[in-house]
Amino acid sequence: MRGASTLVHEVSAEEIAEFTRGLNALGPQQRRILAVLIPRLIALEERGDPEGAIRIIDQIRTILLEQRRTCH
Repeated sequence: MRGASTLVHEVSAEEIAEFTRGLNALGPQQRRILAVLIPRLIALEERGDPEGAIRIIDQIRTILLEQRRTCH
């Protein structure tokens, strides 16, 4: 078994609720894209590729910000 990821931490009920609200606000296309990007982010972090992880985080951030703009 691999060592614990540095991205993993104890998650509070409040954090889970916030994540669920954010996820529910996304459209189906954004959910599909995130379903691909998040496992890549975890794999990059596990391989010790912070630059790659930052690129994925930037892509995720762009998707989430785009969704916010279209909701208002």
